Amino acid sequence: MKFTPRTALVVIVAAIALMATAGAGATAALMITGKQIKDNSVTSQDIKNKSLKVKDLSRKAQAKLKGRTGATGDRGPAGPAGPAGTSGLPGLPGLSGFRIITDTVQVPGLGGTASVAAACAAGEKAISAASSYGAAPASLASLLSQVTRTAESAFSTSGLNLLPTPQTLSLSVVCAKVAG
Repeated sequence: MKFTPRTALVVIVAAIALMATAGAGATAALMITGKQIKDNSVTSQDIKNKSLKVKDLSRKAQAKLKGRTGATGDRGPAGPAGPAGTSGLPGLPGLSGFRIITDTVQVPGLGGTASVAAACAAGEKAISAASSYGAAPASLASLLSQVTRTAESAFSTSGLNLLPTPQTLSLSVVCAKVAG
């Protein structure tokens, strides 16, 4: 046979076709799913030894793996005492009666502002405070708020709403009774 450019082209096309068909079988094998396997056609000799786990079995088959509970044995001797523990962190002296006071206000849309304040009862101090908006819009940058301590027992918050719809601004203040 004489080797010509046309013969070389035929050989290259044939080689590409051969490689494509050889790889197609492996690709098809990777794409077979459980829905494509006929029921009761896979036998135990088709399954690799030690490849199944208990979770792969039905609940009924899992229940059959468990035997009856045996008799309780005698109690063993007590073990040695463990090492001594460390002392914990001391509590906050003089604080009791924690409670949270929450107040809300509607902030108008399109640049609207509003403020709300909350104060603890007599004999209590404001420990901390946080403000939040009722609904989480797509753009949190459109809702702004700032919490300010106004007294030892009170906080306030101011809100700015750049969204077109009114939003609910809440202020929560943690109050506690302080001894001394």
